[in-house]
Amino acid sequence: MSIISIRSWNIFLFVLAGVATTTAPALAQTNNYPNKTITLVTPFGAGSPFDLLGRLFADRLGKILKTSVVLENATGGQAMVATKKVLNAPADGYTLFYTSNGLATTPIVIKDAGYTLDDFTPIAPLGHAPYILFASASVKATDIPSFMKELKERGKSMNHGVLGTSYLGLILAKKMSVTAGGDPYQEISYRSSPEMIRALLADDIQIMATTYSIAGPHLKDGKIKAIGAVAREKSARMPELKTFIEAGYPDLYTDVWAALYTKAQTPKEIVEMLRKASAEVIADPSFQEAMKPTGSEPWNMTVDKMQPAFKAEAKSFQEAIEKFNLKLN
Repeated sequence: MSIISIRSWNIFLFVLAGVATTTAPALAQTNNYPNKTITLVTPFGAGSPFDLLGRLFADRLGKILKTSVVLENATGGQAMVATKKVLNAPADGYTLFYTSNGLATTPIVIKDAGYTLDDFTPIAPLGHAPYILFASASVKATDIPSFMKELKERGKSMNHGVLGTSYLGLILAKKMSVTAGGDPYQEISYRSSPEMIRALLADDIQIMATTYSIAGPHLKDGKIKAIGAVAREKSARMPELKTFIEAGYPDLYTDVWAALYTKAQTPKEIVEMLRKASAEVIADPSFQEAMKPTGSEPWNMTVDKMQPAFKAEAKSFQEAIEKFNLKLN
């Protein structure tokens, strides 16, 4: 073998050894996954409905993966505290993102959010919380048609409660007012759902959209009533209620969901392992039954449809902001 051939062969072996050295740890990490605690970072506050759902899911996911899975509440900054924590973590499948609509809409609200939906890979749609429109006893309407008529007639004398931490409720309120016609009503902002439901019970506000778990228990007192579901799908807790879409108002809905994501650079083998284990948890009838106290319901969504659906949601969110000239910053 010539000197040139020997040199070429040595260079080849050197390069090959380098490739083996850099890929071996990654392959070993993938093959041994999981071998330590998996953390689900979430912007949801401790004790909130979606927090309870996440803890329920984490416990069952850990049993399937045979490792510890914990939920870490990283609240604040319009979910940016949790988002940045995940973005700054290694893409190794040990730091996952348990989040909601804000993942798609925050970059619209915060111009320098520093991420897009494509920076994350979907793992599983955990559940959704169909919103129901509740009204105080002073509202005479008992169904969607009579409510829309009363809303048009009463106009400014009806106050609509919205969460100051969620622009989804404000946009829905604006849509409802415009659709009904007449004089626009007043949106009253509240810091929490419990505070808002107390205002509804006292008739300080006349309408609010929230989940059954928050307002449903008060129906038996007769101080409030359920008008209809402002969601794409009916609520499993009140299946007798029509959706506003079914009643002929295709734009009057808001989807509130919870989903599991990982960083986009996470190895495909780990992504598939997480997806398979998550799907097993979600399909379990006992998990679906256990979801009920959390206020969440099984969700008619698949992993392959998550990104397109959430991008469409972000687009609709942006259009509504422009249409109603909302100032979000």
